[in-house]
Amino acid sequence: MQSQAVLFRDVDNVAVELVGIPSPGPGEVLIKTSYSVISPGTELRCLAGKQPNAAPWPVIPGYSLSGCIAARGEGVDLPLDTPVFATGTRRASVNLMWGGHVAYAVTPAVSVFPLPDNVSMLAASALHLAAIAYHGLRLARPLPHETAVVLGLGAIGQMSARLFAAAGARVLAADLSPARVALAQAAGVEAFVPSGAVGAAVRQRLPAGADIVVDATGAAPVLHQAIEIARELGWDDSLLQGARIVVQGSYPEDISIPYQAAFLKEANILVPRDMQPRDVRAILDLMARANFRIDDLLTTVVTPVRAPEMYARLRHTASEMVTAVFAW
Repeated sequence: MQSQAVLFRDVDNVAVELVGIPSPGPGEVLIKTSYSVISPGTELRCLAGKQPNAAPWPVIPGYSLSGCIAARGEGVDLPLDTPVFATGTRRASVNLMWGGHVAYAVTPAVSVFPLPDNVSMLAASALHLAAIAYHGLRLARPLPHETAVVLGLGAIGQMSARLFAAAGARVLAADLSPARVALAQAAGVEAFVPSGAVGAAVRQRLPAGADIVVDATGAAPVLHQAIEIARELGWDDSLLQGARIVVQGSYPEDISIPYQAAFLKEANILVPRDMQPRDVRAILDLMARANFRIDDLLTTVVTPVRAPEMYARLRHTASEMVTAVFAW
């Protein structure tokens, strides 16, 4: 069948065209997409031609969608019209990176997640991003008495701040965008716009430093500031681990850390690798129990034909958008 899709045709070249999507085979389902959400860090890296081991252009980008089952292959028991989350289509007439921004997606039934009744289709479209943030939380293992600093309040940063707060940690977040800071504050997160170096600005508010620092910026200089923000580790006999640095930013190439500073603080550098199915299930449970809300992050909902405009806006360094959602 023919399906509308967002295509990256070349560097900074976005189009919306028809592609071929096959019928579902044994064990597969065909999903009629309701919404797909942009993951700005990863997708802008791909659009800039900086994704390692990228498939040849053109490609269907994106990896987070919600929709309903429109057809089933042999051996699938999920009822038609079941609302589900999926990462994207697994097969198409063009290459995938990773096939999320598409009107119809064919994928193995075992890889979709049926949605609880009280989780909206809009919120479910961002499940992959939320699961990435949750995966970082799991690796950091925050305790209720600890302090976590989140640097960068894009989509992953906003979600990380809320998840760490839900875990009981005191959260302090920073971003250069007043609009993004206001969004975090409205969600109950202590957030501010730093003046000057972010490391010094955070230390003014947290003289003892932070137990956990989440870098959600994808900006290498900020990673150095994250080490500065991490709390000191004493030389006594205390059984304390060094601060955890969670690298949630999307980096196109190698990054470096200030070795001496990290050495003296015995910093634990954590690099979450995407997410696991258990993270999706955990986010769905939190959403179903109303312990995690992200609808306020998903207010820019547009038709796919506006995809070139949305990516151009997100590429702009002064953009106050967190993300954009395509309504199919």
